[in-house]
Amino acid sequence: MIHLDFTIDFETCGLTANAAPMMVAVVPWRRDAQEDPFVLDDTGEATEEAASAWPEPLELYVDLRTCVTDGYDFDPETIAWWTRQTYEAKRAVCDGLPQPIDEVTVEIVNYLRRAVEQLHLDSIFLWSQGDTDMGILRNLCRRHDYDMEEDVIPHTQLRDCRTVILEAAHKLACRQHLEAIATAETLLQDGTPVPCPAVSPQEVLSGSRKAYDLFPPLPSHYAEGRCQHDALYDALRSTWYTWQALKTLRT
Repeated sequence: MIHLDFTIDFETCGLTANAAPMMVAVVPWRRDAQEDPFVLDDTGEATEEAASAWPEPLELYVDLRTCVTDGYDFDPETIAWWTRQTYEAKRAVCDGLPQPIDEVTVEIVNYLRRAVEQLHLDSIFLWSQGDTDMGILRNLCRRHDYDMEEDVIPHTQLRDCRTVILEAAHKLACRQHLEAIATAETLLQDGTPVPCPAVSPQEVLSGSRKAYDLFPPLPSHYAEGRCQHDALYDALRSTWYTWQALKTLRT
C-alpha cells in the first residue's frame, strides 16, 4: 500500500466554516522520511520519473470580491485581529495573484487528485491544525458541488496536527521531568543547583506554545522570506512538527 500525507492551511476572515478564505496552502510530505519530510526520497534512491511526479506545494490566493458576492462570512473581530498583525503577515496574504473562490476550490481538489494519479497512491491523509480548516474545506466542497467523501477524501483519512504534536510533546516533557528527578538525586548530594526541564508536562497539557520548543525547529531555508500567518509557512511548520512528533511517538 502506498500512502502520502498532505497538510492544508487556510488564512481567513473568520473562524466559522463559512469564513471567507484569503489564502490557502497544501504541502505534501512523507511521515516515514528519515531526514526531510518534504522530499520524495531523502535516501537518494528515487527514480527520476518518480522524483519528477512529486508535487510542489500548492499556494493560492482568493479574490475576496467573489466571497462577498457568494455570501461568505467576514467576522469584524477577525478583521480587527488582522489589522494588528505584522506588515509581513498582511503582505503574505495579499501579495499573490487572486483567483475567484470557485476556481480556488477546483484547484485544491484537482491538486489532490493529480497527486493520487501521478504517484499511483492507494490513499492520502490530510492534516490540519485543529478542525477549523477541515470545516472550511468541507464548506467549499459543498458550495461547489463536490462530495468531500467521494470526490476529495474520506473523513477517516483526516488528521489533526495539534493533537499529535501535543501528545508527543507531553511524552517528551514527562521523559525530561523523570530525567531531571534522577539527576537531582545525584546533584543534591553535593549542593549543586537542580536543573529544571524547559517545559513541564503541565504546560503541555494546558496547550502552551512552549510545547513546540521540545522539538527541533523548522529548518531556516524553509522559513526564509516567510512568516507566521503566511499559509504556506504555517503548513510547512505544522507538517514539520507533526513529523517530529510522529517520530517521537514511535520511540
